[in-house]
Amino acid sequence: MAKIVLHIGTHKTATTTLQDTFHHNADLLAQHGLIYPRLGKATGHHGLIYDWAHLPPFYKPEHGSRAALRDLADRYASGPGTVFLSSEEFSRCDDGHTDLAAIRRLLDAFESFEVICTLRTQWQFMQSVYLEIAKKQTPPRPPEMVRSAIDTGKVTGLWVDYNKLLDRLETVFSPEEITLLDYHSGVAAPGGIIGAFLTHLGLGIGADALEPVNQGSSNVSPMPLASWAANVLAQPRIAPEWLVERAGDLLRAHFENKDLTTCIFTAGEIRNLQARFGPLNRELAERRAGIQPGFALSEVSPKDDTVMRGMIDGRFWTRFCREFVRERMQAPPAKG
Repeated sequence: MAKIVLHIGTHKTATTTLQDTFHHNADLLAQHGLIYPRLGKATGHHGLIYDWAHLPPFYKPEHGSRAALRDLADRYASGPGTVFLSSEEFSRCDDGHTDLAAIRRLLDAFESFEVICTLRTQWQFMQSVYLEIAKKQTPPRPPEMVRSAIDTGKVTGLWVDYNKLLDRLETVFSPEEITLLDYHSGVAAPGGIIGAFLTHLGLGIGADALEPVNQGSSNVSPMPLASWAANVLAQPRIAPEWLVERAGDLLRAHFENKDLTTCIFTAGEIRNLQARFGPLNRELAERRAGIQPGFALSEVSPKDDTVMRGMIDGRFWTRFCREFVRERMQAPPAKG
Protein backbone atom coordinates (compact mmCIF):
# COMPACT_ATOMS: atom_id res chain seq x y z
CA MET A 1 0.00 0.00 0.00
CA ALA A 2 1.27 3.46 -0.92
CA LYS A 3 1.79 6.46 1.31
CA ILE A 4 0.52 9.93 0.35
CA VAL A 5 2.52 13.07 1.11
CA LEU A 6 0.73 16.40 0.84
CA HIS A 7 3.21 19.25 0.55
CA ILE A 8 1.20 22.38 1.33
CA GLY A 9 3.81 25.12 1.03
CA THR A 10 3.75 27.60 2.55
CA HIS A 11 4.00 30.27 -0.15
CA LYS A 12 7.46 31.67 -0.90
CA THR A 13 9.38 28.77 0.64
CA ALA A 14 10.90 27.51 -2.63
CA THR A 15 7.69 25.68 -3.51
CA THR A 16 7.90 26.53 -7.22
CA THR A 17 11.54 25.42 -7.35
CA LEU A 18 10.63 22.10 -5.74
CA GLN A 19 7.61 21.59 -8.02
CA ASP A 20 9.55 22.42 -11.18
CA THR A 21 12.41 20.13 -10.16
CA PHE A 22 10.26 17.18 -9.11
CA HIS A 23 8.08 17.50 -12.21
CA HIS A 24 11.13 17.57 -14.50
CA ASN A 25 12.76 14.62 -12.71
CA ALA A 26 9.60 12.57 -12.13
CA ASP A 27 10.91 9.51 -13.98
CA LEU A 28 14.12 9.39 -11.93
CA LEU A 29 12.23 9.94 -8.67
CA ALA A 30 9.88 7.07 -9.56
CA GLN A 31 12.87 4.76 -9.82
CA HIS A 32 13.59 5.58 -6.17
CA GLY A 33 10.02 5.07 -4.99
CA LEU A 34 8.63 8.60 -5.14
CA ILE A 35 5.72 9.21 -7.51
CA TYR A 36 5.27 12.83 -8.56
CA PRO A 37 2.16 12.81 -10.78
CA ARG A 38 2.19 15.04 -13.84
CA LEU A 39 -1.26 16.59 -13.78
CA GLY A 40 -2.20 19.13 -16.44
CA LYS A 41 0.09 21.88 -17.66
CA ALA A 42 1.32 23.21 -14.31
CA THR A 43 4.27 21.65 -12.52
CA GLY A 44 2.49 22.04 -9.16
CA HIS A 45 -0.76 20.31 -8.23
CA HIS A 46 -2.87 23.44 -7.77
CA GLY A 47 -5.65 21.94 -9.86
CA LEU A 48 -6.46 19.53 -7.03
CA ILE A 49 -8.23 22.36 -5.19
CA TYR A 50 -9.83 23.94 -8.25
CA ASP A 51 -13.31 22.78 -7.23
CA TRP A 52 -13.09 24.89 -4.07
CA ALA A 53 -10.73 27.75 -4.93
CA HIS A 54 -11.01 30.69 -7.30
CA LEU A 55 -8.13 29.70 -9.55
CA PRO A 56 -7.66 30.57 -13.24
CA PRO A 57 -9.14 28.04 -15.73
CA PHE A 58 -5.56 27.10 -16.67
CA TYR A 59 -5.44 24.90 -13.56
CA LYS A 60 -8.78 23.14 -13.98
CA PRO A 61 -8.48 19.33 -14.28
CA GLU A 62 -10.45 17.91 -17.18
CA HIS A 63 -13.16 16.44 -14.95
CA GLY A 64 -12.63 18.58 -11.85
CA SER A 65 -10.61 18.27 -8.65
CA ARG A 66 -12.69 15.54 -7.02
CA ALA A 67 -12.41 13.29 -10.07
CA ALA A 68 -8.65 13.93 -10.25
CA LEU A 69 -8.21 13.01 -6.56
CA ARG A 70 -10.28 9.84 -6.96
CA ASP A 71 -8.20 8.91 -10.00
CA LEU A 72 -4.98 9.31 -8.01
CA ALA A 73 -6.33 6.98 -5.33
CA ASP A 74 -7.43 4.42 -7.92
CA ARG A 75 -4.09 4.50 -9.73
CA TYR A 76 -1.63 4.52 -6.86
CA ALA A 77 -3.14 3.68 -3.43
CA SER A 78 -2.82 -0.09 -3.74
CA GLY A 79 0.69 0.02 -5.18
CA PRO A 80 4.15 0.54 -3.67
CA GLY A 81 6.01 3.75 -2.96
CA THR A 82 5.08 7.26 -1.93
CA VAL A 83 2.89 9.68 -3.87
CA PHE A 84 3.99 13.31 -3.48
CA LEU A 85 1.45 16.08 -4.14
CA SER A 86 2.54 19.70 -3.91
CA SER A 87 0.62 22.99 -3.88
CA GLU A 88 1.03 25.99 -1.62
CA GLU A 89 -2.63 26.73 -2.26
CA PHE A 90 -3.49 24.00 0.28
CA SER A 91 -2.24 26.29 3.07
CA ARG A 92 -4.40 29.38 2.43
CA CYS A 93 -6.56 30.57 5.31
CA ASP A 94 -9.47 31.92 3.24
CA ASP A 95 -12.74 30.27 4.29
CA GLY A 96 -13.85 27.80 1.63
CA HIS A 97 -10.61 28.05 -0.36
CA THR A 98 -9.62 24.47 0.39
CA ASP A 99 -11.65 21.62 1.89
CA LEU A 100 -8.91 19.55 3.47
CA ALA A 101 -11.43 17.16 5.01
CA ALA A 102 -12.93 16.37 1.61
CA ILE A 103 -9.47 15.95 0.09
CA ARG A 104 -8.52 13.57 2.87
CA ARG A 105 -11.66 11.49 2.32
CA LEU A 106 -11.01 11.27 -1.41
CA LEU A 107 -7.49 10.00 -0.72
CA ASP A 108 -8.46 7.75 2.18
CA ALA A 109 -7.52 4.59 0.28
CA PHE A 110 -3.82 5.33 0.83
CA GLU A 111 -2.19 3.45 3.68
CA SER A 112 -0.82 6.51 5.46
CA PHE A 113 -0.80 10.29 5.25
CA GLU A 114 1.84 12.94 5.83
CA VAL A 115 1.36 16.69 5.52
CA ILE A 116 4.58 18.68 5.08
CA CYS A 117 4.60 22.43 5.64
CA THR A 118 7.64 24.69 5.35
CA LEU A 119 7.69 27.88 7.42
CA ARG A 120 9.92 30.95 7.44
CA THR A 121 10.41 34.00 9.64
CA GLN A 122 7.34 36.20 9.42
CA TRP A 123 8.88 39.43 8.14
CA GLN A 124 10.75 37.61 5.37
CA PHE A 125 7.63 35.63 4.48
CA MET A 126 5.56 38.82 4.31
CA GLN A 127 8.15 40.61 2.21
CA SER A 128 8.24 37.73 -0.28
CA VAL A 129 4.44 37.72 -0.45
CA TYR A 130 4.51 41.47 -1.19
CA LEU A 131 6.97 40.94 -4.04
CA GLU A 132 4.87 38.14 -5.52
CA ILE A 133 1.65 40.18 -5.39
CA ALA A 134 3.43 43.17 -6.96
CA LYS A 135 4.08 41.16 -10.13
CA LYS A 136 0.36 40.98 -10.91
CA GLN A 137 -1.42 43.80 -9.08
CA THR A 138 -0.91 46.80 -6.83
CA PRO A 139 0.40 45.34 -3.56
CA PRO A 140 -0.76 46.35 -0.08
CA ARG A 141 1.26 49.03 1.68
CA PRO A 142 3.90 47.54 4.02
CA PRO A 143 2.51 49.29 7.16
CA GLU A 144 -0.92 47.82 6.38
CA MET A 145 0.61 44.35 6.10
CA VAL A 146 2.26 44.76 9.48
CA ARG A 147 -0.98 45.92 11.13
CA SER A 148 -2.94 43.04 9.60
CA ALA A 149 -0.36 40.49 10.69
CA ILE A 150 -0.25 41.75 14.28
CA ASP A 151 -4.03 42.21 14.61
CA THR A 152 -5.31 39.11 12.78
CA GLY A 153 -2.40 36.68 12.40
CA LYS A 154 -2.75 36.71 8.61
CA VAL A 155 -2.04 38.81 5.51
CA THR A 156 -3.63 38.58 2.06
CA GLY A 157 -5.32 35.28 2.86
CA LEU A 158 -2.20 33.63 4.29
CA TRP A 159 -1.40 32.67 7.87
CA VAL A 160 1.49 34.42 9.59
CA ASP A 161 0.49 33.07 13.01
CA TYR A 162 1.58 29.53 12.29
CA ASN A 163 -0.18 28.21 15.38
CA LYS A 164 -3.47 29.02 13.65
CA LEU A 165 -2.32 27.18 10.54
CA LEU A 166 -1.45 24.18 12.71
CA ASP A 167 -4.85 24.44 14.45
CA ARG A 168 -6.59 24.16 11.08
CA LEU A 169 -4.45 21.21 9.99
CA GLU A 170 -5.12 19.38 13.24
CA THR A 171 -8.87 19.49 12.61
CA VAL A 172 -8.26 17.02 9.75
CA PHE A 173 -4.92 15.35 10.44
CA SER A 174 -3.47 13.93 13.62
CA PRO A 175 -0.41 15.74 15.04
CA GLU A 176 1.71 12.70 14.11
CA GLU A 177 0.71 13.08 10.45
CA ILE A 178 2.00 16.67 10.28
CA THR A 179 5.62 17.66 9.67
CA LEU A 180 6.79 21.26 9.99
CA LEU A 181 10.08 22.22 8.34
CA ASP A 182 12.13 25.34 8.99
CA TYR A 183 12.86 27.14 5.72
CA HIS A 184 16.22 28.55 6.76
CA SER A 185 17.48 25.17 7.97
CA GLY A 186 16.37 23.69 4.67
CA VAL A 187 18.22 26.32 2.64
CA ALA A 188 21.38 25.63 4.64
CA ALA A 189 21.11 21.83 4.23
CA PRO A 190 23.26 19.94 1.69
CA GLY A 191 21.55 20.45 -1.64
CA GLY A 192 19.37 23.24 -0.22
CA ILE A 193 15.59 22.84 -0.02
CA ILE A 194 15.60 20.08 -2.63
CA GLY A 195 18.21 18.16 -0.68
CA ALA A 196 16.32 18.67 2.58
CA PHE A 197 13.15 17.18 1.08
CA LEU A 198 14.99 14.25 -0.50
CA THR A 199 16.61 13.48 2.87
CA HIS A 200 13.31 13.74 4.72
CA LEU A 201 11.62 11.46 2.21
CA GLY A 202 14.42 8.89 2.59
CA LEU A 203 15.00 8.41 -1.12
CA GLY A 204 18.69 7.65 -0.84
CA ILE A 205 19.69 10.25 -3.45
CA GLY A 206 20.94 13.80 -3.14
CA ALA A 207 19.96 16.96 -4.98
CA ASP A 208 22.97 16.55 -7.27
CA ALA A 209 21.30 13.46 -8.77
CA LEU A 210 18.45 15.60 -10.12
CA GLU A 211 18.68 17.78 -13.20
CA PRO A 212 18.14 21.39 -12.08
CA VAL A 213 15.47 23.61 -13.62
CA ASN A 214 15.92 27.39 -14.04
CA GLN A 215 19.45 27.11 -12.66
CA GLY A 216 17.96 25.60 -9.51
CA SER A 217 15.85 28.60 -8.53
CA SER A 218 12.38 29.31 -9.94
CA ASN A 219 10.17 32.39 -9.50
CA VAL A 220 12.98 34.65 -8.23
CA SER A 221 11.86 37.96 -6.70
CA PRO A 222 13.33 41.41 -7.51
CA MET A 223 15.12 43.67 -5.04
CA PRO A 224 12.52 44.38 -2.31
CA LEU A 225 12.95 48.16 -2.03
CA ALA A 226 13.17 48.51 -5.81
CA SER A 227 9.78 46.83 -6.16
CA TRP A 228 8.31 49.00 -3.39
CA ALA A 229 9.67 52.27 -4.84
CA ALA A 230 8.49 51.38 -8.34
CA ASN A 231 5.01 50.54 -7.06
CA VAL A 232 4.78 53.81 -5.13
CA LEU A 233 5.54 55.70 -8.33
CA ALA A 234 3.35 53.56 -10.61
CA GLN A 235 0.21 53.28 -8.51
CA PRO A 236 -2.62 52.67 -9.16
CA ARG A 237 -1.07 50.76 -12.08
CA ILE A 238 1.22 47.75 -11.76
CA ALA A 239 4.88 48.76 -11.80
CA PRO A 240 6.46 47.60 -15.08
CA GLU A 241 9.60 45.49 -14.95
CA TRP A 242 11.76 48.25 -16.45
CA LEU A 243 10.75 50.63 -13.65
CA VAL A 244 11.62 48.08 -10.96
CA GLU A 245 15.01 47.49 -12.59
CA ARG A 246 15.66 51.24 -12.84
CA ALA A 247 14.75 51.69 -9.16
CA GLY A 248 17.26 48.97 -8.29
CA ASP A 249 20.01 50.64 -10.30
CA LEU A 250 19.33 53.98 -8.62
CA LEU A 251 19.26 52.44 -5.14
CA ARG A 252 22.63 50.78 -5.70
CA ALA A 253 24.07 54.07 -6.92
CA HIS A 254 22.42 56.09 -4.15
CA PHE A 255 23.85 53.87 -1.40
CA GLU A 256 27.09 53.19 -3.32
CA ASN A 257 26.72 49.43 -2.99
CA LYS A 258 26.36 47.14 -6.00
CA ASP A 259 25.48 44.20 -3.69
CA LEU A 260 22.81 46.14 -1.80
CA THR A 261 20.47 44.22 0.53
CA THR A 262 17.13 45.90 1.16
CA CYS A 263 13.88 45.47 3.09
CA ILE A 264 10.40 46.94 2.52
CA PHE A 265 9.81 47.28 6.27
CA THR A 266 11.25 49.82 8.70
CA ALA A 267 13.42 48.79 11.63
CA GLY A 268 10.52 49.61 13.98
CA GLU A 269 8.11 47.43 12.02
CA ILE A 270 10.56 44.54 12.16
CA ARG A 271 10.87 44.93 15.94
CA ASN A 272 7.07 44.96 16.31
CA LEU A 273 6.72 41.81 14.20
CA GLN A 274 9.43 40.04 16.17
CA ALA A 275 7.87 41.07 19.48
CA ARG A 276 4.50 39.74 18.34
CA PHE A 277 5.55 36.51 16.66
CA GLY A 278 8.68 35.50 18.54
CA PRO A 279 6.66 34.15 21.51
CA LEU A 280 4.14 32.52 19.15
CA ASN A 281 6.93 30.77 17.25
CA ARG A 282 8.33 29.42 20.51
CA GLU A 283 4.83 28.23 21.44
CA LEU A 284 4.71 26.43 18.08
CA ALA A 285 8.00 24.68 18.83
CA GLU A 286 6.67 23.59 22.23
CA ARG A 287 3.55 22.13 20.59
CA ARG A 288 5.71 20.04 18.29
CA ALA A 289 8.35 19.03 20.85
CA GLY A 290 6.87 15.61 21.58
CA ILE A 291 6.52 14.77 17.88
CA GLN A 292 9.37 16.71 16.27
CA PRO A 293 12.09 17.08 18.92
CA GLY A 294 14.42 19.92 18.03
CA PHE A 295 12.06 21.69 15.65
CA ALA A 296 12.19 25.45 15.91
CA LEU A 297 11.56 28.32 13.55
CA SER A 298 14.74 30.27 12.87
CA GLU A 299 14.68 33.80 14.24
CA VAL A 300 16.26 35.85 11.47
CA SER A 301 16.91 39.59 11.67
CA PRO A 302 17.96 41.86 8.81
CA LYS A 303 21.72 42.14 8.38
CA ASP A 304 23.35 45.24 9.83
CA ASP A 305 23.98 46.74 6.38
CA THR A 306 20.41 46.18 5.13
CA VAL A 307 18.77 49.32 3.74
CA MET A 308 15.30 49.59 5.28
CA ARG A 309 12.30 51.46 3.87
CA GLY A 310 12.68 54.26 6.41
CA MET A 311 16.16 55.04 5.12
CA ILE A 312 14.94 56.23 1.71
CA ASP A 313 15.31 60.03 1.56
CA GLY A 314 14.10 62.87 -0.62
CA ARG A 315 17.25 62.91 -2.75
CA PHE A 316 16.50 59.40 -3.99
CA TRP A 317 12.88 60.25 -4.77
CA THR A 318 13.87 63.41 -6.66
CA ARG A 319 16.29 61.48 -8.86
CA PHE A 320 13.90 58.56 -9.33
CA CYS A 321 11.04 60.85 -10.38
CA ARG A 322 13.31 62.65 -12.83
CA GLU A 323 14.39 59.32 -14.32
CA PHE A 324 10.76 58.25 -14.57
CA VAL A 325 9.75 61.43 -16.41
CA ARG A 326 12.77 61.15 -18.73
CA GLU A 327 11.91 57.54 -19.59
CA ARG A 328 8.29 58.46 -20.26
CA MET A 329 9.27 61.43 -22.45
CA GLN A 330 11.55 59.21 -24.55
CA ALA A 331 9.05 56.36 -24.87
CA PRO A 332 7.13 56.08 -28.17
CA PRO A 333 3.48 57.15 -27.94
CA ALA A 334 1.04 54.41 -27.03
CA LYS A 335 -0.97 52.97 -29.90
CA GLY A 336 -4.67 53.80 -30.03
